[in-house]
Amino acid sequence: MRLVATQCGSHWCWQMGKRRKMSREFEVAILGAGTIGMLHAENILTSIPSLKLRAVADPVSDAVQQAHERFGVRVERDWHAAVDDPKLDAVIICSPMNHHAEQIREAVATGKHIFCEKPIDWRLEIIDDLLRDVEEQGVIFQTGFNRRFDRNFASLWQKVTENRLGDLWTLKITSRDPELPGKDYLKSSGGLFLDMTIHDFDMARFLARAEIREVTARASALVSAETGEADDVDTALTVLCFDNDVLAVIDNCRKSAYGYDQRIEVHGERGTMFADNEVTDTTSFWDSSGSHRPPVPHFFLERYKEAYKLELESFGRALAGGPVAVSGHDGRQAVLAAIAANRSLRENRTVTLAEVAEGTGK
Repeated sequence: MRLVATQCGSHWCWQMGKRRKMSREFEVAILGAGTIGMLHAENILTSIPSLKLRAVADPVSDAVQQAHERFGVRVERDWHAAVDDPKLDAVIICSPMNHHAEQIREAVATGKHIFCEKPIDWRLEIIDDLLRDVEEQGVIFQTGFNRRFDRNFASLWQKVTENRLGDLWTLKITSRDPELPGKDYLKSSGGLFLDMTIHDFDMARFLARAEIREVTARASALVSAETGEADDVDTALTVLCFDNDVLAVIDNCRKSAYGYDQRIEVHGERGTMFADNEVTDTTSFWDSSGSHRPPVPHFFLERYKEAYKLELESFGRALAGGPVAVSGHDGRQAVLAAIAANRSLRENRTVTLAEVAEGTGK
């Protein structure tokens, strides 16, 4: 098996050097009927002609019942029934993180292609085993980092690759949620760096076009006592140094009073580029009390609505023989950075990714 690098729209992609089924339509099942699973289901049924949704699997009876009523597709309480179905070409894994490894392993064993929401797993050694199986079996694997498909961030990437900035020097990424998630979610999320900052680690790699060399993270539980009770943090600043010596700063917070804050600044030899927040429209209103603009989107479902569609379109193209837009390696490297960030915070020092990769990944 060999990997071939090709350019895919505004992305560098890794494509397995193996012939695949050439077809316009591929039959898929979604594993997990939560918010993301149902978003993908709706997008497939309304906007992705290359994918045909045949089943949704979730152990929660209410969830699969709602999926059946909403989409009219076959539903399963046992995800094994969907993965083992020989008629299906691929699975889209939207289940909780602790199920990903088992589902990926079984999908690979049955020869199914895989789209998996982040993170692949929280253990580096498990990820490496899974990706080794993926390569050996020759199945397609795409990691669900939807932000690469956002029109603003993709435009930044395109301009960087066109050398509009000359040498790249610094990146600044702001990513703030509108409100703290529930206590149960905090306890099962894997922590801020693995759950939230992982998107920003991937975006930083995407824009810097280099591997992260070292991570320095500082964080606190400032938003709510519930964060600390979940042994987590909710406010963080993370500094990255890349192999090409580019520097990046990531600003995260679990609460933003004005909405979902998603901005990026890229600075280099010839100038600076900005990707600002999306707004409902570009009008502004000025009166005696000041100037007013429309609010930013409330949360990720609004902000990245089109990006979610585009990432599944890219998965359909990969199934038809095109390049994989976001590889398993991309998913691995973001988890590796999250592990390093957690260690940096815990040990109050800068941590290299090399030392994490050489250890157990814990």
